[in-house]
Amino acid sequence: MRDLHSLLLPGESVWIFGEGHSRLPGLSFGRTIECLQMVLDESVPVAAPTADIVRLGEAHSGEMVKLTELAFPGFFRPKTHETGTYYGVRSNRELIAMGGERLALNGYSEISGVCAHPAHRGRGFAGNLMRQLVVDHRAKGVISWLRVISTNNTAIALYQSIGFGIARAVTLTEVFRM
Repeated sequence: MRDLHSLLLPGESVWIFGEGHSRLPGLSFGRTIECLQMVLDESVPVAAPTADIVRLGEAHSGEMVKLTELAFPGFFRPKTHETGTYYGVRSNRELIAMGGERLALNGYSEISGVCAHPAHRGRGFAGNLMRQLVVDHRAKGVISWLRVISTNNTAIALYQSIGFGIARAVTLTEVFRM
């Protein structure tokens, strides 16, 4: 927790796995959320994406943050795109859907930040972005996994339709540096 304190700026927060962490002066604990970790079995066939998908990067950071703030505020920061490959879908030059990678572990890569603008949901964009990321992961020889809020039944159903299975439930806790 001391190391975490040294990495955060005053007023900044992050989410960590678990709850009941030891207290440290200068850090406070906020909300907790229940999530499911889901993993895609390597043997599950996944179709190639069908939508026009573009690669996103530093030049798109502001619009990526703006889009994710509609879906899950506080989880995507201006430099989050640096953690892996991110893709998007555009309509009339506006970013309307996106998804990418965040946490890479030995042999595993997390799919993260998958979202669609509320006016464009239900049109298959998230599924296409997921399939693009899975195709990338398989080309790299890594296993795709993700986290989803346990009450987000729409997203869970989408992920299960692609072939993701629930591995376990986890708790995330928000930690603030005072």
